[in-house]
Amino acid sequence: MTKPQLLSILRNHKWSNLPTSPGVYWWYFPHTALDHLRIAEFCDVKKLRLRTAPDGKVCLYHGLAKSLAQRVEWHAAQKLTLSCLQTGFLSTFRFTLLALNGFDYSEGEEKIDEYFDALSVSWRSTRTREEAESIECSELNGEYYYPLNIQANRRPELLAYIRHLKVLRSAYKKRYTNQ
Repeated sequence: MTKPQLLSILRNHKWSNLPTSPGVYWWYFPHTALDHLRIAEFCDVKKLRLRTAPDGKVCLYHGLAKSLAQRVEWHAAQKLTLSCLQTGFLSTFRFTLLALNGFDYSEGEEKIDEYFDALSVSWRSTRTREEAESIECSELNGEYYYPLNIQANRRPELLAYIRHLKVLRSAYKKRYTNQ
């Protein structure tokens, strides 16, 4: 696994520092995100084992990619079009952070990009997508907790928070699509 890299630097280099190979990645947030994103309200954070970066940021999301460069860019820089929101072709991670922060979807692209720029990401390249899938499965069922992972996250300590995320995301989508 690489050392966490500040996203703003990756963006400034137009994602060229990222490999195009398959792999897995980890997103790190300032420790204050545990309160800001209401994780501490729904979970006993003392019972959550979170990956911690050398700078004190905590990992709250983990994923896999066919291309690490494309996936990180998709999460951090996807254009916010109404059709993406309506069809569900919006990064789940980006959508969750939009909803948690209450950013106006029609005007929030700059705000969500700024939010992402304060995050860090680390990754591990793999030879195949299957190898990445195996690592992701081990991570989600291993010693660390990933509160912002909604799919396949069956940790009892996170269930109340994941329910909260689903309700929040649904209300956010309805607000902007009338669906």
